[in-house]
Amino acid sequence: MFRRGGKIILSLHPKPIGQQRGPFTSSSFNYIRLVFRNGGEDEFFEKYKEAIGMNTWERSPGCATSSSVTLRNCSTVVPRAVGISGIEKRFAENHHRTHESISQAFEDMNRLMEYAREMVSLSKAITDKLRAKKGEITDDETVRFKTYLLSLGVSDPVTKSAFGSSAEYYKKLAEELAVVLYTPLKECGGMMTLSDVYCRINRARGLELLSPEDILNACQMLEQINLPISLNRFESGVMVVQLKEMSVETTIESTAELVATMGTCNATKLAKCLSITVILAKERLLAAEAQAKLCRDDTIEGLTFYPNRFMTSY
Repeated sequence: MFRRGGKIILSLHPKPIGQQRGPFTSSSFNYIRLVFRNGGEDEFFEKYKEAIGMNTWERSPGCATSSSVTLRNCSTVVPRAVGISGIEKRFAENHHRTHESISQAFEDMNRLMEYAREMVSLSKAITDKLRAKKGEITDDETVRFKTYLLSLGVSDPVTKSAFGSSAEYYKKLAEELAVVLYTPLKECGGMMTLSDVYCRINRARGLELLSPEDILNACQMLEQINLPISLNRFESGVMVVQLKEMSVETTIESTAELVATMGTCNATKLAKCLSITVILAKERLLAAEAQAKLCRDDTIEGLTFYPNRFMTSY
């Protein structure tokens, strides 16, 4: 063994008789050259000398004098996997452990879903008892219990397992959308983007989640079965679910009056004033402009709307 400017060369010799074999039975080389391109050869050399000085290979045969269990463990030495085969083996082991973890997680999820169904069934039973004992329970207790029920979401959601992928499934799902979204739509100005609908309905359903395609197909059925909400697509491509009595057409006058009161308005200001999303606020302003109620000023600072005084001034 000798060192030379960032390199360490280790000479190899035949294996002594009685010593355990290494990871390779034979080699065409009689030396190993270690190259240190970014330094560190001194630290490695010190650690190497410490390891050589420990003479670990001389102490390993001592296991023959221990108990029979230890003897068996020492005699069955598993060679360490090296090279590409070792890397592939480690990848396979990691994949197996990951597969086991995922399987365990799905088992836990199935148990959780069973518990959730039991809780929903229990909540329905308690609701029926509350109706039967109306008057015996205070209003505060009733409100508190209804809050707990609300956190559980939809008690009996429509699922494909019950109806399949037929039109009947989307019809029932549309009816569920109308029931779940009617109150939130009233609270948020009568209109909600389809992405918000997706989030709200899946949050209410808990574990029985819906795909975006199923929600879109159900929303397209709203108008056909005469429900209080409907699907509307703006010219910009934005799709919203809206209350029929609070559609964009019914808000044109109120939007124009609000802009006249403010003097000037953009989508951000209107959204903040009405507590709606910026997308819906912009669509309201554009709808009022289409009816000649507003005028636009499109500059580098953004799109701003003003009352249309050309229609009222003579």
